[in-house]
Amino acid sequence: MEASTQFCLRMEPELIRKVDEEAEKTYKTRTEFIKEALLKLLEERNEKERLKKLAAELWLKGEISESKLKKVLTEEEIKDIKFGKHWIEEAIHEIGS
Repeated sequence: MEASTQFCLRMEPELIRKVDEEAEKTYKTRTEFIKEALLKLLEERNEKERLKKLAAELWLKGEISESKLKKVLTEEEIKDIKFGKHWIEEAIHEIGS
């Protein structure tokens, strides 16, 4: 079993009450419930990032349209990808010259 570390977490009483209610419904302790919730959140964020990278790769390959890309990435993220694509194209052109 992996070692664990204890830390203090401050929450509003109403949130603690809701956490305790949900934990009780699933026969978990408060700690188990919070750990499970945090792990799920982190997994969802990792999956979202993986999908963003996949969408960017597909767009760079010309396999999806920019309108579909906009469903997954923010305008700022698309701007960054376009900048990177332009920079790489320029570098390749300079190398080939």
